[in-house]
Formats: sequence, C-alpha cells, structure tokens
Amino acid sequence: MFIHNPDSRRSASSASKGRVEQLSTQGDVSLLNINEVIGCLAAGKLTPDAQSDSLVIGTQTNLLGYDVANNHDIFYKEVCCIVAVCSRTS
Repeated sequence: MFIHNPDSRRSASSASKGRVEQLSTQGDVSLLNINEVIGCLAAGKLTPDAQSDSLVIGTQTNLLGYDVANNHDIFYKEVCCIVAVCSRTS
C-alpha cells in the first residue's frame, strides 16, 4: 500500500523501521507492507482526542490498526471472519 504524507518527512534511518519502507528521497512517499490481500481499508481518528489519523486494514484473516505518523501497529488481531465493509459514522 502506498502512503503519501506531505506533512511528514522521514529520515533515512527511521523510514525503514516497522512496516513502512521509504520510497522517495524526500520521505513523503512510503510503502506499507501488509503481505496479504486487502479486503477493507478505512482512515480516520480512532478516538475523538487522537492527534492524527490511523489506518484500519482488513484482510481475510487479520485486522490491523496502524499509526502512520508514528510508524507502529496500534493493534493486530487474527480473526475468523471480517466483513469487508468499512463505514464511517458521524
């Protein structure tokens, strides 16, 4: 999954840690390694007081919550069934 984040410039030393690999010399384009077929994707704040958006990624067998700004998993759960519908409620 390609991630373009013009507000974040990663240094070469921090861009290859975790699931993200830096693709541009400016550090604003990265590749998030999932290694599974993605069935569902949602982006947004997980809590009302969150400082930045997160990604929630569903595959056939796993659900990943990922903090792009800090390059770390929020949660990673193995599940038996994921409904491939991502919706946002107000």
